[in-house]
Amino acid sequence: MSLSGVLRGGAAVAVALLATAGFGAPARAGAALPTVDYVALGDSYAAGVGAGTPLDACRNTAGAYSRLWAAADAKQVRLTGAACSGGKAADVLTAAAAISDETDLVSITAGANDLGVTGAFAACMTPGREADCAAAQAAIETALQTTLPAAVGTVLTTVKEKAPKAKVVLTGYPQPFSPAGTCTGPNIPVEIRALGNRVMAGLNAVLAAQAKLAGVAYVDVEDAFAGHEICSAAPWVVGVEGQADGTILHPNLAGQTEGYLPPFTRAVGTPQDVAQWIAERDAPASPSPAPTGSASPAPSVTTSAVAAPPRDDTPTLPITGPDVVLTVLAGVALVGVGSAVFLLARRAR
Repeated sequence: MSLSGVLRGGAAVAVALLATAGFGAPARAGAALPTVDYVALGDSYAAGVGAGTPLDACRNTAGAYSRLWAAADAKQVRLTGAACSGGKAADVLTAAAAISDETDLVSITAGANDLGVTGAFAACMTPGREADCAAAQAAIETALQTTLPAAVGTVLTTVKEKAPKAKVVLTGYPQPFSPAGTCTGPNIPVEIRALGNRVMAGLNAVLAAQAKLAGVAYVDVEDAFAGHEICSAAPWVVGVEGQADGTILHPNLAGQTEGYLPPFTRAVGTPQDVAQWIAERDAPASPSPAPTGSASPAPSVTTSAVAAPPRDDTPTLPITGPDVVLTVLAGVALVGVGSAVFLLARRAR
């Protein structure tokens, strides 16, 4: 065998060894993130009334915060819009049939219709209906103390039972009125504004408390809407101009986009964030370490009179990464040199 043949053979051995060690192998492509199965429940606020053209009998619009969130990465989210205008807690329970144990995210905005907020506002704004206004206020106070907490608690418990792996989020409502701003068009008396804000503050307090009891996230939107209430310079809530089409007291498109969507996104993350969370949630569990029980007694060793050889305490370093390459190449070089010397010695004979 010639010297060049020996060297070529050594190079082939080096390539084979490097391939065996894993060098030059293609990188494994990352798996695609799972689709987020998202169900949006609730009333007209959840449906997006006031934020666009109604898409169905429940008056869902493309401007609802749930649809805006899903639209940020439409390929990553499968949205079921199960909100409906006029929905009370009992209606949300019925709509929860859209949820399954495969649901990953559930948002809920509900509670205002259980108090009859819109009817109370209409009564209090109409001259000559002072008695109706007082009765509506009393009914709201009673509901806040008695029926509403139980109704909301039942909704949250049911949703968690139906979707045990899902993130569940309950949102609050904005303060509808600017306390001191000047209204354009029909004026809304300051005392009516204060009453409306007190009612919504009481509602939000109940929602936050029930969310905490149920162990779900609560999204407060009051701060986001601050300075953009009815009678402010740039309102994000529809005022009396929305009486004719039933959008009064509802967030407009800016209210859904700037008032609801950012706090909601901060609470749950982006669609990509939720998809990553799902992937981690559903990843196979790492094997548990072996139990560290009491070890079996070591077998007895009989010592002999022969002295043990001296121990070499020189530390041994693991050979990894680039060291593998150097070690392999050094070995190949030694093989090649040894073979060359052997051939030269034979020729010299």
